[in-house]
Amino acid sequence: MDRVILDTNVPAKASIAPQSCPIEELDMQEKCMEYIGELIRKNDKKLVLDLGYEIWKEYHNHVCKDTSMGKLFFKWFYEYCSTILPQDHIKLEKDQEGLYVDFPYDDETKNFDEADKKFVALSNAHSDKPPIIEASDGKWLGYEAAFAKYGIHIEFLDREYAQKMYEQKILNKGHK
Repeated sequence: MDRVILDTNVPAKASIAPQSCPIEELDMQEKCMEYIGELIRKNDKKLVLDLGYEIWKEYHNHVCKDTSMGKLFFKWFYEYCSTILPQDHIKLEKDQEGLYVDFPYDDETKNFDEADKKFVALSNAHSDKPPIIEASDGKWLGYEAAFAKYGIHIEFLDREYAQKMYEQKILNKGHK
C-alpha cells in the first residue's frame, strides 16, 4: 500500500471551477482532477496527515467547497479522516522557536517556503518517507535534490508546468 502526502495545491487546483481556471492551467488542472479522482476511487493509497490538523486546516482554507470536485474531495476526505491509520497520523514536533523538528534544516533547505515546511517535515517524520504529491508549484524543483539527500521525494503531477513556473518565478529572479 502506497502512502502519500498531498500538497494543498493538488485538491485546490482540482476544485477550481473549470470556467474560472486560466487557460494555461487547464492541462495541469485536469491532472489534479485525475489524481484526486483516483485517490477517491481506489484504496491503494493512504494519505498521511499531521495530528495538529495543520494540513486539514490548509485544505479547508484553500480548496473550493462549492464545486463538484471540491464536494467529492471533502466527502472522501472526511470519511478517510475517520478511518486513518495511527501510523499515518503523525505528530509534528516543533522546537522552542516554532520550527519543525523533523524538517531537514541545512544550508540548501533553510530558505524553503515556511508554509510548505510542514509537508517536508511530515514526510521525514513518517517511517516510510512518503512522497509529497505536488501539482505545479515550481519552487519545489529548486529543492528536489536537497530533499532527496534525506530520502524525501516530490512527485509532480505536471512537471512541465512546474518547470515553466520555476523558470518564470525563481530563475528569472536569480534565487531559489
